[in-house]
Amino acid sequence: MSVVDKKEITVAEAKALLETKAEELDPLQRRVLDYTVRFSKTESGDSEKLVSELMEKGSIERQLAVQLANCMPGSIAEIRTFLGRQRIISEEAVNSILTIIKKYKANP
Repeated sequence: MSVVDKKEITVAEAKALLETKAEELDPLQRRVLDYTVRFSKTESGDSEKLVSELMEKGSIERQLAVQLANCMPGSIAEIRTFLGRQRIISEEAVNSILTIIKKYKANP
């Protein structure tokens, strides 16, 4: 098997990929599937939309958007933890990111 494409994916997307091949997974892959079932915060389709919206409206790169979608922070302080000291971002942008995340958190 060779790598065709490489990109960051959310835990929910990994869960969806592993569930499609559940019968043919090796023990390590089964453990990863178990992890994704436990820690996925959204459904695969919602997480893809969330990442896209964070990249578009939040003006952040994919890697950070995936991290935010995986953890679903609930406050500005939590979002700033992901941004780190290297990244300066306006209060308005952080509020926009938080609003987007809350919209997807509300979906059952």
